[in-house]
Amino acid sequence: MKILWLYYKLRTAGGVQYSAKINSRGPESGLAGCGNFMAKSKKILLVNPLENYSPRKYDMYPSGALVLMGTMAHNKGHSVKIVHQLTDGVDLTELGNILSVFKPDIVGITMNTFQTFHARKISELVKKTDKNILVVTGGPHPSALKLKIFEDFPCVDVAVIGEGEAAFMEIVEGGDLSVIPGICFNNKMNPQRPAAMNLDYIPLPNLNLVNFSRNKFTGAEPVGAYPTMYIMASRGCPFHCIYCNKSVWGNTVRFRRPELILEEIKWLHEKYGVKEIFFQDDTFNLNREWAEQVFNLIIANGLNRNIIYKTPFRVNEKLVDKKLLELAKKAGFWLIFYGVESGNQEMLDKMKKGITIREVKRAFELTHSVGLKTIASFIVGLPGETKKTIEDTFNLQRELKPYFTGSSPAIPFPDTEFEKIVIEKGHLLIYNHDEYCLDKFIVRTDDLSKTDLEYYRLDIPGKLRLSYLKWVLADSFKNPGNIIKRGKKFFNLLVNRPRK
Repeated sequence: MKILWLYYKLRTAGGVQYSAKINSRGPESGLAGCGNFMAKSKKILLVNPLENYSPRKYDMYPSGALVLMGTMAHNKGHSVKIVHQLTDGVDLTELGNILSVFKPDIVGITMNTFQTFHARKISELVKKTDKNILVVTGGPHPSALKLKIFEDFPCVDVAVIGEGEAAFMEIVEGGDLSVIPGICFNNKMNPQRPAAMNLDYIPLPNLNLVNFSRNKFTGAEPVGAYPTMYIMASRGCPFHCIYCNKSVWGNTVRFRRPELILEEIKWLHEKYGVKEIFFQDDTFNLNREWAEQVFNLIIANGLNRNIIYKTPFRVNEKLVDKKLLELAKKAGFWLIFYGVESGNQEMLDKMKKGITIREVKRAFELTHSVGLKTIASFIVGLPGETKKTIEDTFNLQRELKPYFTGSSPAIPFPDTEFEKIVIEKGHLLIYNHDEYCLDKFIVRTDDLSKTDLEYYRLDIPGKLRLSYLKWVLADSFKNPGNIIKRGKKFFNLLVNRPRK
């Protein structure tokens, strides 16, 4: 089992890539001297690219960025079409057909660091289809790279930096690209756009735009009921973990009004039949008064009868206690996600996690005591990692007894403190973002090579536990093809195991 938290945080991150057909004409590119679009009804095609490497057949959830932008544009009278390359089974050839038939004025491509290769191919396809199309990029990856995005993506003309919906709507409605705040255009950076402090403008999501009724989206593991969907009830995180890319939401935390959150819960349940909701906030229990209001509104309106919920909490003693957990349980929450990251206190301090091992154990004990299930996620390969710190991590993992658990390789995302550290130390093994993926080690540490990290992450003692062996056996019956995959992986790890 492995945690895919990092994956679906990125998949639904705000800020998207856009391409828009320009009315003004210029030199060969058709873009020189362009200022604004005519404020008329437009056709908008939004695309969620494939990942650089992914064994999955479907996306976990619809792209939060594309649903938000698509809904806002649709509500303004524009014609919107959303394509998830993976879930919809759309390759570049089919996408080219869509471009030819739909004839969009605007094409949007959401991009995180795991999607760079296919995002570039899509931008090239758009330019090949019509050189007068303006390609605008946004999301976590472009927001981190800023002006450098134009070097890596020569077919991109505009980069939206940070929260993208306001800038996008200004583009759609005919704003002057040379002055729209929060974008990079013509190799220059416009003034920064302040983060939206009042989030009441966020519309109810139009999931018809992604054919949600087909229910091909798998949800974030583990799933308690289908259909499953997410809500982002707040934005931002005040903590300073060295591995986090906060180029979109930033450090300033903003909360949506509990009454509007309740309205979205009702909307998802009544219109789309959603039975599980994943609150995808960075830390749902950061503001206790706000969280209690959400829980109490769910209870008062009976939305804990036919809907279940899951969400991330922080383990800090000042943020979580038995009373809050009991209220969450009463509100229909069945699963709490905790980002533990390491079982070694020195490692937690180095990554600036801001928690203690004692707080971790306390949070899990309290959560289990009220009947809530837990997820414990860990990261392997951050600076200072050794064989002992990894052993400490898996020893703690076993002691916590979470319902679902796993570890992910440490990924040095652009413009993070982690990336700066590994570059300075010469520990970054791969510089090409097209080779980045969720389950691949691309760094080493002072003590451990890439091969060492891959081997020790396997956690052989943990795999010999009866509970894990039972899970493997059950999964093998349901997915026989996984037997061969696991066998090959285990064999390769044994062959390449550390010799020291």
